[in-house]
Amino acid sequence: MSFVTRVGSTAEFDTASPDALLAVEPETGAILRTKGRLYALCEVAPSLAVGSRLAREVVDLIEHEYYYDLSAGIQISLRRAIRQANRKAAQQLGASHGRFALHLACVVVVNNELHAVRVGAAQVFLIRRARLFLPGDQPEDLADFVHRTTTRHAASLGLEQDLLPAVWRQTIEAGDTVVIAGGALVDALGADQLKTAAVTLQPRSAAEHTRNRAVADGAGSSASAFFIEIAAASAAATKVSSAPELTRASADVVLAESIRQRLESVARRLPNPSGASGRLAAPIVRSIQRVLTVALELMPRRRITLPRSPDVARSRERRQHQAISLFAALLIVSGGFLAVAAYRDYERSRALSDYAAAFGEAQAEVAAARRAVERTPRDESGAQERLAAASLRLGAAASSPVADPVRVGALAVEIDRLRDLISNVLIDLGRLAPAARPVQLAQSVNGLYAADPGSGRLWRVYGEPVTTGVVLERGVRGVGAPVAVLAQGEVIFALDDARKVWRAEGSGVADVTPADVTRWVGITGAALYDGNLYVLDEKSGQIWKHESFGGRFGAGFAFLAQPLAPGARSIAVDGSIWVVDRNGELAQYRRNPVAATAQRVDLFLRWQGEAVRATQIQAIEAQRSVYLLDAPGRRVVQLTRDGRETARVALSATLEEPSAFYVSEAQRRVYTVHGGKISVTVLK
Repeated sequence: MSFVTRVGSTAEFDTASPDALLAVEPETGAILRTKGRLYALCEVAPSLAVGSRLAREVVDLIEHEYYYDLSAGIQISLRRAIRQANRKAAQQLGASHGRFALHLACVVVVNNELHAVRVGAAQVFLIRRARLFLPGDQPEDLADFVHRTTTRHAASLGLEQDLLPAVWRQTIEAGDTVVIAGGALVDALGADQLKTAAVTLQPRSAAEHTRNRAVADGAGSSASAFFIEIAAASAAATKVSSAPELTRASADVVLAESIRQRLESVARRLPNPSGASGRLAAPIVRSIQRVLTVALELMPRRRITLPRSPDVARSRERRQHQAISLFAALLIVSGGFLAVAAYRDYERSRALSDYAAAFGEAQAEVAAARRAVERTPRDESGAQERLAAASLRLGAAASSPVADPVRVGALAVEIDRLRDLISNVLIDLGRLAPAARPVQLAQSVNGLYAADPGSGRLWRVYGEPVTTGVVLERGVRGVGAPVAVLAQGEVIFALDDARKVWRAEGSGVADVTPADVTRWVGITGAALYDGNLYVLDEKSGQIWKHESFGGRFGAGFAFLAQPLAPGARSIAVDGSIWVVDRNGELAQYRRNPVAATAQRVDLFLRWQGEAVRATQIQAIEAQRSVYLLDAPGRRVVQLTRDGRETARVALSATLEEPSAFYVSEAQRRVYTVHGGKISVTVLK
């Protein structure tokens, strides 16, 4: 009987795990019959980055050594691969001075046999007919997990220089399930929990359930497992059909046949009237014969064929020449078809070769860039060069007529992921909504909020790992496209392109739009201070102040005594009013206690280098400094409130020009928006 396997692993749901998991299922039938399927788990205890890299090298070495010699037996190849991995681990563990240990478990499924090896705390279980078994001391020996009397221990990988692992062999059956689990996972959940998950769930669902239980029970990051379900192959021999069985005629058929026979016997006894009718019809027949004879005589006669002239040598030679010419023409045409087919085959072979070479070079460059990123310290310039070279190779591969769009697309996604990792991209909203281009950021205790008129959404970014949610969406509850977002405590206010103000707190959304929003002609910025709303109108050059009454905003009034020049870009309020005009100049306004409007005050900016042309400003009362975004210069500048520059933070040069920013002094982070991506830069 031939078998198929369905595999589920926790690596699909935990990409940050330090453990290395390997599943090799050959596509070639010869390798599948001789070497079978290989599954390996290398557990790192405790979790260290250097241990994770060594674990990955160990499983890669096991795969290479096991499939290297196709003529060697299963046990010989498996022992040789693990001995090589043990030597590799011993060399690396000596330099780490015992800071971590490696535990290994390998399983090979070939034909109808199962071969298993374990070194260290990692375990291999066989579940058959809802019973849990451990590998016995001898081949074909199953130790019932419930009735075991001893606990098996083994040294971890790399502690013994000359390791000779024991290979356990067992005949498999359809319906068996093999579980490979790390020691930390077995200690945290217990073998019975693994058996319950394998019996009641599909392999992939069992792996996901086990990982979630391990996280809930505090098993740590080193909690990895394989679930391998073995089933019979769907192909089977067709059964030979037996000859059809003879059946008796029914009673109705017998009755009808008897009636027919009796009617035929009666008809034979009746007199035959055909003789009399023939004598009566004879004159008519003779008249018709005469008419037909005359008609046939009047019809044109066929030409007489003369005897064929004798064949001469000249005629035979001419026919031979004609046959030879026809045969030559057929040879030329067929040769042309063969030449075209051969040329096409040559072109396709060359295209396949060029595509394979370009795609292989792109993969190598991506792998080198990944190593440069994972290196400590990170080699960002080298990684960028590798990714640029990989993009060129991938472009050449994608232009090939035989390119595989799935593989090319997957490698392009990996290149973008590595570039985002180098540029410290927190999240790419463009993957969730292709038109996403946020224009303003705000932060509260519940996360980071982004007003995105491109996709018509107000995004919330929070949690570890980073999660996104939609607070407001265009077309839902009458909301337009958000153009500004403001935060006050746990309450979020948003302005949309329909000149409406929305208040979001918890899961509730309320319309708090002032009654006189018709004054707003061109909104380019808004700010909140002391519960009051300040709206910057770049066309009228005025700032409209709306005071808060009972959770809503009242009618607004012009807050500047002298209007601004048209084209103001950004506004911030922290007691004073800060405005960035269309030339990137910074202006400060304050209100006299005895006056209702604000007057401009003198502000002397003292730069540490060349003057900065700001595009956005952030000034929050709870923060110590004022921050400016210089989008063309790709930098964020920190100022004191008296106009003295204290620091400049350089932003990523590989991303698009920033369009919005937010500085969190508590987290020491600078959040910037580049197209649809939100990047994080450390504030020193």
